[in-house]
Amino acid sequence: MNFSDMNITIVGLGMEGGSYAIAINHYIRPKNLFAIDINENILIAAEKLGVIQKGSTNPKDILPQSDLVIMCIYPSDIIAFIKDHMPLFKSGSIITDAAGVKRNIVNEIVMIIRDDLDFVPGHPMAGNEFKGFLYADQKIFYGNSYLITPTLKNKEESIKLIELMAKRFGCSKVYRTDIDTHDSMIAYASQLMHVIAVSIVNNENFSNDIDLFSGGSFKNATRVANINPDLWTDAFMQNSDNLINQITAFNNNMELMKKALVEKDADTIYQFLEKSRLRSNDYVNKFD
Repeated sequence: MNFSDMNITIVGLGMEGGSYAIAINHYIRPKNLFAIDINENILIAAEKLGVIQKGSTNPKDILPQSDLVIMCIYPSDIIAFIKDHMPLFKSGSIITDAAGVKRNIVNEIVMIIRDDLDFVPGHPMAGNEFKGFLYADQKIFYGNSYLITPTLKNKEESIKLIELMAKRFGCSKVYRTDIDTHDSMIAYASQLMHVIAVSIVNNENFSNDIDLFSGGSFKNATRVANINPDLWTDAFMQNSDNLINQITAFNNNMELMKKALVEKDADTIYQFLEKSRLRSNDYVNKFD
């Protein structure tokens, strides 16, 4: 299917959905770009800015015309939206998402999706720490990975369509994986980092003059603590078992360091730091 012949719809015109809309306008240029959102003022603004051709708070106005639907709402809301509006989706349409957790969403939707629809789970490793359409930016995709967790029901041409979209956005890698690997790795590489950042900022030593005592490492480590509590509470709960495992592993390393400090065990501390240095160098050298 050619993008120029398609009506594409974004459900949820927040930061991520807005970024999709701007990127689609710039790189894809479909026949029409629509949006569904609960905030009518955002839809009106997006129309006036030329980001979308038409928006509505009522899915009945949009879904029957949509060839590709991109779900940019909270993970648990994706399941409810598709269930509640299943009869409205156009026959033969493709549905994809941008959720950061996959297992619950994919398992539930695969069980209830109509046979004439194709749900291709997706996850761009892109975003920023802000909330809302005003912070939408097509550049969030550039140079980042785009993950796809195909199901046994997916048509190959549907998967390739999402892959092509990601490549048009400028994503550096488009990678297929399974839902369990996805959620486990996301717990480690993304969710744990947010837990650590929030924990640092919630420390009693955090104050307005902390910048006098901190450098770039502190700023980099705490940037994502400016978090969207609604989104990340939902994401953490959807992936709680994997995140618990990663927090436990992190705590074990903290206890190892604490024990070595208490026992004045400089050798253990050195070996721990050296192991980190070598592994970090190997990772950084991948990009040189």
